[in-house]
Amino acid sequence: MSRKALNWTVGLGILICLVGLLFLPSAFGQGGRDDGLLGAGGAILGVGSLIISVAMYFKASAMRSELSQQSQTAQAGRRTKGGCDICHEANPVIQCTMHKQSLCSTCLADHYESRACVYVPSVRKPRLARSVSAGRV
Repeated sequence: MSRKALNWTVGLGILICLVGLLFLPSAFGQGGRDDGLLGAGGAILGVGSLIISVAMYFKASAMRSELSQQSQTAQAGRRTKGGCDICHEANPVIQCTMHKQSLCSTCLADHYESRACVYVPSVRKPRLARSVSAGRV
């Protein structure tokens, strides 16, 4: 069902609930309590509530499938969190602070440059320069 049809179904359920509630004043009228009218009003109210809940269930399941499709398409172009910046497959073991890349052990062999690169373990965050962290520029 489309969203519009489900919204109309919720509205129909609300109207049926209101009809069931209209039975209450006549059930507790001047002549005392009428069990037949009270039962009929309760049954109509229950049917309206059932229609609302079923429509909301189908609406929620449609939204869930729509959101899962959107998240799958969004994650298709995005790399996994914490993966190697070069191969995007293995977990990083070291971070190059010069190039700001997290590297796995396989990619580290190709990246190694003794003069320019400074490496820190991947579990530790790189520290800022002393003058920047002290507030001096």
